Amino acid sequence: MAAFGLAFGAVAAAGRLPAPPPGLLPFSSLSGGERAILALTVLPHAGLALLVLLAARLRPGPPLGFTRPALPRRALLLILLWPPLQVAGTAGLLLLAGQPPARAWRLSPFLTGGVFWTWILWLVVLAPLAEEMLFRGDLFGRLRRHLAPAATIAVSATVFALCHAEQGLLQPVSVLPLGVALGAMRLWTGSLWPCIALHAASNGAVVLARVWSTG
Repeated sequence: MAAFGLAFGAVAAAGRLPAPPPGLLPFSSLSGGERAILALTVLPHAGLALLVLLAARLRPGPPLGFTRPALPRRALLLILLWPPLQVAGTAGLLLLAGQPPARAWRLSPFLTGGVFWTWILWLVVLAPLAEEMLFRGDLFGRLRRHLAPAATIAVSATVFALCHAEQGLLQPVSVLPLGVALGAMRLWTGSLWPCIALHAASNGAVVLARVWSTG
């Protein structure tokens, strides 16, 4: 909520400034309202990453986990095998909900040119980085002080899923197994980096499925 508030404040403040020359505006093909929607989609994750870093510096707590990871074979297999499983599981849930995946995954006409690449950067880089800092970094470390490993994974995965419930129940149900897999990765490797890699690979696989469905 705080991260979205920061993003909303930045967009509102930018709207009150004098308009720059058209050639200096990013995404010149978009209207002002469309640029605001894009900013409110992307900027909250940037704000989230900054807030987590700030909180880690200002208050005592476990480290976020940006350390050199141990990489057991099961962690490497999880990174390789999870992305297609995520796509298959999401497709199955869509079918159970009566939504053909090929139709549900079609990209909006809004996603063209620079907007398309910004969307990919957001989903594959920024969102995995910010969300892992919060859920498998700060939250996981604090829970691990008081809970057993399995309970830590379950609670962090549940909170992660519930934070994806802004558009109904389908998305949190689809990301709950990913939250469990990410928690296991954090426990196995002792580092946040493999969690970010797994999250990015999972999101990237869904992006490829959506691009394939649209094409």
